[in-house]
Amino acid sequence: MSWKLVGGMGRAALLLALAQSTTSGPSLQVVKLEPPVYPPIAMAARVFGEVDLKTTLLPDGTPAKVQVQSGPQMLRQAAVDSATRSRFELKPGDHPDDFYNLTYRFALDKALACGQERDKSYPHIRYESNTVTISEQPMTICDPTTEQVRVRSIKCLYLWKCGVR
Repeated sequence: MSWKLVGGMGRAALLLALAQSTTSGPSLQVVKLEPPVYPPIAMAARVFGEVDLKTTLLPDGTPAKVQVQSGPQMLRQAAVDSATRSRFELKPGDHPDDFYNLTYRFALDKALACGQERDKSYPHIRYESNTVTISEQPMTICDPTTEQVRVRSIKCLYLWKCGVR
């Protein structure tokens, strides 16, 4: 492959990404955001990612129809539930029957060590320009079989380097 072809493909990919980010549709102003709930099963499985929704609004700002465009299967219902219970404000010139893009970004912060208490400030929820971000502290699973235990066998009873299992 020639370097000109690789450079051309890179520029094309960059232009495509910029075009998609600038044509994300009209911006939604939140009046009341129903906080999304990070599904416990998704937290335990360490599932994270973005759920892209497409919605139409009624004249009063409540969602009429919410469709999932993409995203992890375990997180989709939580995003749809939050979007359908939220209320948005239409700007002058916006039409209620237009499609609006809304993204729910689910993120997991650093996991706790065994025996540490969970931070009470979680979940952290932010909204900015059609993106709702929810960050949660994942559950800690403490498995005593993974901890190292010193074991001495009969063979190394008086030796210095006995195995650790």
